[in-house]
Amino acid sequence: MRSSVHALVLLLTLMVGTSTSQDPAEGETPAESQENVLDQLQVKMIAGIGDKAALEKIKNRRVISVVLIPGAGIEAKHFSFISAAGEMVESLFIEGYGDFRQGIHGDLAWSHDPINGPAILSGAMEDQLRRGSRIFTPLYFMKDYTSATAAGEEMIGEVDCNIFIFNTKTDTEEKYWISKDASRVIQVSLTADSPMGKIPMQMQLTDYKQVEQIWYAHTMDIQQGTQKMQMTVQEVQHDVEPKEDELTIPAEVQELVDRKKAAIEEGEKKEEEAKEPAPEKKESNR
Repeated sequence: MRSSVHALVLLLTLMVGTSTSQDPAEGETPAESQENVLDQLQVKMIAGIGDKAALEKIKNRRVISVVLIPGAGIEAKHFSFISAAGEMVESLFIEGYGDFRQGIHGDLAWSHDPINGPAILSGAMEDQLRRGSRIFTPLYFMKDYTSATAAGEEMIGEVDCNIFIFNTKTDTEEKYWISKDASRVIQVSLTADSPMGKIPMQMQLTDYKQVEQIWYAHTMDIQQGTQKMQMTVQEVQHDVEPKEDELTIPAEVQELVDRKKAAIEEGEKKEEEAKEPAPEKKESNR
């Protein structure tokens, strides 16, 4: 489930923090060819998921999963809701810690968690989250990426893969291992942006199963520095009736938006007042 790779990244970085371990992206093989194969990959990877026309008909998707962090003794409940229109809400609930949430509603990208509180996302973090808000990522390759170049071959477990370097439209790189036989994502290496800085992450996607004729990876093994995590998909639902909390912005985030808007309006008002000519002083009669 390629879109979950990007979306889950921010939640996990908020929760587990940074690490000084070796960046999984270090030592990457440089692209062996500078030929841009993004359009060719798009066709192959869409076919690797399912029928293009069928994918385009799906209005939304809800995924329910469990995330295990063995080293910390944590089992978290994870859910995500993504619509074809680009609306997205994701939650990672950890007993004893609270609910780590993030989402996109129109022009607003936001997060809310027990550590950092409410936040309006911008820059690299917003760009990263928006790439994760695609209901089926390959359908949006031309919108999110400038190029994809071949970077070698490698066996990941028993799967023979081609390696590609994807360049995003925000000047970042993501490395993908794509299975030769089915054109599905098997491994991803990227550097995630978070409130704690840049965090290297590597993910392996396995246990592909069909849900209503669409292929989804049902297991994702994630390594962030020395921290290992595993996400197991329990249920995938298509074209569901959205819940209220999937459509609305959290109250704390909305308050932050309103305060920011009020501050901008106040600043604009003061600028306009400063531009107005000062009233002329009347000379007093002597």
